[in-house]
Amino acid sequence: MRLLLLIVISVITTLHYGQTVILSENFNSGNLTGWTFIDGDMAAPYNDPQVLQLPSSFHLVEDYDSTGVVDSVLAATSWLNDTVSANNFLITPKLNFDSSGNFVNFQAMSVDGSYPDGIQIYYCLDKTIDSLMNYPSLLDVPAVPSVSTDYKVNLDAVPLNTDIYLVFRHYADNQFILTLDNITVISDDISSIHDKTKNRVKIYPNPSNGEINIEGLEISKNATIYNSLGSIVWNGKVRNTLLNFHFQKGYYILSSGNIKRPFIIQ
Repeated sequence: MRLLLLIVISVITTLHYGQTVILSENFNSGNLTGWTFIDGDMAAPYNDPQVLQLPSSFHLVEDYDSTGVVDSVLAATSWLNDTVSANNFLITPKLNFDSSGNFVNFQAMSVDGSYPDGIQIYYCLDKTIDSLMNYPSLLDVPAVPSVSTDYKVNLDAVPLNTDIYLVFRHYADNQFILTLDNITVISDDISSIHDKTKNRVKIYPNPSNGEINIEGLEISKNATIYNSLGSIVWNGKVRNTLLNFHFQKGYYILSSGNIKRPFIIQ
């Protein structure tokens, strides 16, 4: 059902906006031709059956939040039998953009919100391990929530008419398991015009001590804040641009309509 829904959404979006889906992978077929996996930490998983099945880099497993149905995800662990931090890379097949308005959409989840893992997105020009992070990150989420979370990453920083690869980097220090699913790369997305308002919404400082400024969100707009476990910790109207929260240290997501902004309290 999830696969059918994704296909329908893709067709409707293509017809409505004239965009082109140049890469779409839900990992259900088991065919990973063209994808590259690199184990950057070279550490063995901890001696526990929950993670022993995840040596090296990413592995194809049954989706943790929809067991019993045909739905697969890629999973990697940071619970290692060593003191090193996890450093796993998933690299897309070769991509080349000849126009602007390009995005990558994907879903990520930390299997246990008490031990959240991180995800970064980069682009590279070749797939050697020393070149994977030569350019600034396009996305950095240090603590992915424990519910399957949608991410849409603008690729305006990626050079046009150049062969590139997108790099998904899993990183964490002695946490648990990260999953990735439903990776889609969209080119020439005219709908990016409608994303300009969304892209203007910013939270700062980030990280903060609990006092945050929200820039670009309408006053009196309904908003919800979730913690890394996916639980609602605040819900209400944004009365002004300066909000003061007395939350515990951790990772949070501000959600208002289609707008989602992560922030950290430390």
